[in-house]
Amino acid sequence: MERILRKFPKPSKGTLMFFGGLAVAFVVWHFSALHIDQAIRLPNFDTTMRAFFANWTNSWVMENLGITLWRVLRGVGYASLIGLPLGMFMGYSKTTRQAISPLMNSIRQIPIMAWVPMAILWFGLGEGPTLFIIFMSAVFPLMINTLSGVMNIDPNYISAAKSMGASTLKIFATIILPGAFPSFLTGLRMAVGLGWMSVICAEFIATSSGFGFLLIQAQIQFRTADLWSLMIMAAVTGYFIDRILLLVERSLTSWRFKDAAEN
Repeated sequence: MERILRKFPKPSKGTLMFFGGLAVAFVVWHFSALHIDQAIRLPNFDTTMRAFFANWTNSWVMENLGITLWRVLRGVGYASLIGLPLGMFMGYSKTTRQAISPLMNSIRQIPIMAWVPMAILWFGLGEGPTLFIIFMSAVFPLMINTLSGVMNIDPNYISAAKSMGASTLKIFATIILPGAFPSFLTGLRMAVGLGWMSVICAEFIATSSGFGFLLIQAQIQFRTADLWSLMIMAAVTGYFIDRILLLVERSLTSWRFKDAAEN
């Protein structure tokens, strides 16, 4: 038996702390529910967990989860089409940066949910408002991180390329885009996370499908255990999306993580 156990890697300290924290949270939840003794306010932990695991095999829940994920993918895709090139142009051109930055920094201060009534007026109910809300959540972190990436490029590279007769298009393709790409990937992780949170909020109001719609239906029908299970499901889904994007970022820009791994 000891020989078999040696083949399995020992859990890291971080993993042990993570599961230890979960265990403490679950114990607190269990005894808090017993103390409150009102399932509509705080359902029992075991009841919520049964609903949580049942949701992963519920075709209706999974269909609506897929609808929401597809909305996030599309909304972030549209935001990338604007945020990446605009961030590169702002980083490359001081004139463009001075012209756009005040407006950009003003608009991004507006709370995202304040756009929902206007989005419904512009696009009606359905896909339009949700995609717009995701776009507005995602475009600014993409733009700002891309801008930061371009600003961190050594200007001597650009000067050398210009001295050798490189065109603006060539400079963008060979210097600006590669130099900004790592920061863009960081912005993409932020954008997807914000898009995931904002689309669920938008689905409370503007649609009759999606994961947010399931949450609001559970709340209206006082199915508190289902509501909590769906919230946990949203947290788990968002976490794994972020982990996948982090793996993509590490694989495409592995040199950025070498120093951290060595230390």
